[in-house]
Amino acid sequence: MATSVAHERRVWQFDPAYSTVEFVVRNLWYNVKGRFNVLEGSIVLDENDVRRSSVTATIKANSIDTGNKRRDAHLRSADFLDAEKFPDIEFKSERIARGRDRDSLDLEGILIVKDKRMAVALAVNEMDRSRSPKGEEFIYYSATAELDRFACGVSYWRGMIGRKLRVTINIQATHRS
Repeated sequence: MATSVAHERRVWQFDPAYSTVEFVVRNLWYNVKGRFNVLEGSIVLDENDVRRSSVTATIKANSIDTGNKRRDAHLRSADFLDAEKFPDIEFKSERIARGRDRDSLDLEGILIVKDKRMAVALAVNEMDRSRSPKGEEFIYYSATAELDRFACGVSYWRGMIGRKLRVTINIQATHRS
């Protein structure tokens, strides 16, 4: 019986080359778009009971990229992410449930930014599955959330920069059998 339980819960590793965290925040005059370029994580997936699944992820704060080097350096500073003192942004799931349809999941967890913990709800879509000629299996997910940057301890330039960030996460994860 232990063998079937082990087989039911499989570990999938994020593929950092094909996984992204992108965000949009309103500036006084326009929207600023950006991404984090270094994302690591894993999914423990229980195909028979998704509630027994879990997700962990780590984003390197200094990998923020908005396409403007000067702005990126400021975002890494103590005014915003304080990437030198707090190099990792971490997420750990606390609850996963089936969503409204067969391809969606509701994921709740804790996001830690600058040692501040905040509850986060993600709307997740199961996008696809595939297998390479070498036998590697891949799963693809897309998730969206709205985050309150003030709750994360990032409150610089209130009134000039929007409080809410729209976040889109695209994950390609690999399982090698």
